[in-house]
Amino acid sequence: MHRTIPVSEIMVTDVVTVRPDATVADAATLMRDERVSSVVVVRDDRPTGIVTEGDFASCLCDRQDLGGLEVADAMSRPLETIGADASIVDAAERLRTTGLEHLPVVEGGDPETDERGDDEDGALVGILTTTELSYFVPHLSHHVGGTDAEHPRRQVRSDTLYERDDWAFEYHGEDESTVSVGDVATFSKPVTAKDVETFAEATGDTNRLHLDADYAAETRFGQPIVHGVLANGLISAALARLPGLTIYLSQESSFLAPLSIGDRVTAVCEVTDALGGSKYRIETTVRDGSDEVVLEGDSVVLVDELPPESVLERAAPA
Repeated sequence: MHRTIPVSEIMVTDVVTVRPDATVADAATLMRDERVSSVVVVRDDRPTGIVTEGDFASCLCDRQDLGGLEVADAMSRPLETIGADASIVDAAERLRTTGLEHLPVVEGGDPETDERGDDEDGALVGILTTTELSYFVPHLSHHVGGTDAEHPRRQVRSDTLYERDDWAFEYHGEDESTVSVGDVATFSKPVTAKDVETFAEATGDTNRLHLDADYAAETRFGQPIVHGVLANGLISAALARLPGLTIYLSQESSFLAPLSIGDRVTAVCEVTDALGGSKYRIETTVRDGSDEVVLEGDSVVLVDELPPESVLERAAPA
């Protein structure tokens, strides 16, 4: 899971760098020749700044002489860095909250607190960009962050065949019969050992990590964990309870942390965009019993009208 993957495992180690007294023209030439979108400015092996394509555009807009301007006068400051031992989840959150696309990686750094490096923190050991992170956190390229709308809880007519006493569903929406931006569907249930075993049998995914406690104890997780796709299935369960007949078109998910067997799991689906033609983009998250996010991403669904209620009555189980 992503919280167990440190930045050092996916960062680019062959970093293109320049000294502070190099000219902006020198940096631009390096970027062109090395086919990169940024160069890190270093002094004594420690990063002090970064020059990106956006910085070059600013220099050109200001009509500055790139041949004589030193990168120290054009680089972005203060510099955001991250420790090599921090998780890629922390790195993704840093890039998301700062709006940056390049994050130099330095030696050290506290993986628990994810303290930012600075000129005094460690030598440059790599660089992480949204390109590398997109392989692990693909939904970064979409709008993720929710809406400000708050709707009352409503009862909706969906297409589920049955419910269980230990399942819980809530729907907060503008209207009980249609889907609108800002609507939120929440579904929760315990994920038991029997669920995991049944899923393994149904799919053929009999990885020992999920089924063999002695084996799992020797892995980075220390215990058996729930299949990631099974956790993803709770998103499907929540979406099935939106008003109307929900048809999955796509799902992008990032598995951030392991989910323990026996935990109560909650999927939250928030409608963030109306795409036209009864299609919607949904921000999706799954949380464990401690309210930690173990999965996040987004999906696109098509919402059709439900069949007449008379059909559902004839199809209902006895």
